[in-house]
Amino acid sequence: MANTNSVIAPSACELAAPLLDAVEEMADELVRRILSAEHAYAESTLLSTDQLRGACLANITEMIGDLAGERPVDLDAARAAGRLKAEQGVPLAALLHAFRLGGRLIWEERMTRSDGDASRTLLGMAAQVWALVDVCSDAAAEAYRISVDTRAEQDADSRRRLVRALFAEGANSASVADALRTFRIPERGSFVVVFADARCARSRCAEISAPGVETVWDTAVDGVVGLFFAQTDAALDAVIDGIADGTGNIGISAVFGSSSAIPRAVEQARLARACAVVDDGASTRYESVPIPLLLVGNRVAARIASRQILGGLLALPEEERSSLLTTLDVWFRSRGSTSDAAAQLHYHRNTVLYRLRRIGELTGRDFLDPIQASELFVGLRAHQLCART
Repeated sequence: MANTNSVIAPSACELAAPLLDAVEEMADELVRRILSAEHAYAESTLLSTDQLRGACLANITEMIGDLAGERPVDLDAARAAGRLKAEQGVPLAALLHAFRLGGRLIWEERMTRSDGDASRTLLGMAAQVWALVDVCSDAAAEAYRISVDTRAEQDADSRRRLVRALFAEGANSASVADALRTFRIPERGSFVVVFADARCARSRCAEISAPGVETVWDTAVDGVVGLFFAQTDAALDAVIDGIADGTGNIGISAVFGSSSAIPRAVEQARLARACAVVDDGASTRYESVPIPLLLVGNRVAARIASRQILGGLLALPEEERSSLLTTLDVWFRSRGSTSDAAAQLHYHRNTVLYRLRRIGELTGRDFLDPIQASELFVGLRAHQLCART
């Protein structure tokens, strides 16, 4: 015979339903607990208490609605919370902790209202609560990461635009002002621009530094450009010396004193880099190579000078032409010392003299005549620059 005094245990949905009437109070309590337990929320200057309460209320309502069987949980509230915390700079760990605090609050509220009854149903409900916390936390974390990645991409794009404005000739003045402010570049100081070819990786160039010297880098179509700035010219000396050890051809502008001259210095560094092809792998300072700069600045004139000065030498077979040009180049680098040139080339001194005389026969210019020797230097540099750029 059945026991007519038995009581049918309430379902988990029936236990959760009364909490829907208490979501406002629960949201207030959850805000208090979060601010007490998570310093990241309390210390955030961007996230307001009203925003935090709104997120708490929306997520508690969704979770209890699911537990009460009214509707499946809508994860949009969790995703919105994730995006909000990412935008306001709240750490992801703090966000996930807040969801755990919310789950604990729901469970505690249900336990308080149960008066110790329906223990089995409550145990089953506990599993539902924490499973729901996991689902909502995952959705919030995914939205958080997407928001962070999107923000990072936007920040990177914004930074690239500012860098372009900094280095570009004729850029919008407002954009230039934003760039100077963003990168904390003073209007007056000591500046130098470096332009390196593609072989000088940005990571390698960025290693060139010295105490008190700041840098801004950008990747251009034809190389890598960097601005170095400091309070004094002396502070830049160590950096400029270090640039000489860089990989690939590197051009260095003249040192200048106003940030408004950055675009002009970029062009100086680019021209100096073009001159550096004569000394593969070497750095070249703008003010140290006046003759190559003249030639690089007028390629048509450089080609004419090469043909007119070197004349018949350029018509020789490649091996002989290369040998004579190398001898002439080393002789100039040896400051006209035949003995030093012979030592560098591993030739006998008479061999160097023979080749120099042979160059004179082919070009009509005597290397012993200062004027004609200077013409040979111009012709040689013009040929080297035109052949390799």
